Amino acid sequence: MRYAPMARARRAAVGLLMSTLGAILGLPAPAAAAPCALVFGHGRNASAGDAAANELWNGVNLRFNAQVAASLQAAGQAVQPLVLSVTATDLGANARALLFEASRQGCNRVVETTVFADAAAQTLVARLRVYPLLAQGAATLRIGEPVYTNQRDFEFTETTLERIRPAVLGDEMAREYLAQRGSMDAEP
Repeated sequence: MRYAPMARARRAAVGLLMSTLGAILGLPAPAAAAPCALVFGHGRNASAGDAAANELWNGVNLRFNAQVAASLQAAGQAVQPLVLSVTATDLGANARALLFEASRQGCNRVVETTVFADAAAQTLVARLRVYPLLAQGAATLRIGEPVYTNQRDFEFTETTLERIRPAVLGDEMAREYLAQRGSMDAEP
């Protein structure tokens, strides 16, 4: 990992050399890769000392995220999934990991997926939210304000997690986003 800056510099130099050579020979410039969506999943219900509960939440969030990513990809979207464990509770570190991966993959938006319980409201929440990634300086990204939110709330009981089907829910919510995105004029 510590050699990544050198490898990046070498790739940039080779890219510059190839572009220059192509221009000299009159070759067309290569087409730029389509920007991708980083499909970022995470849970919020970490339970200290209860590994089984954490695995249950991780499984729900992983299936929900994987289906959203698969549905977007099936519709022709370039996607890169990134799912964090419910025990990844350092928000700053999570945001840095998200931005690093988005920059590395050339993504221009984040599709956030999450399933969590709001115990105070006795609600299970499934949410898909889309944020643009905005350039900040020469090589830095920042997360913009959400441009799309789809949230489903369910009564949270002891059996809710057993009955919820995260993959079906992820497919439905991804399709709704795609339908909405198709009707948007200025979506990133």
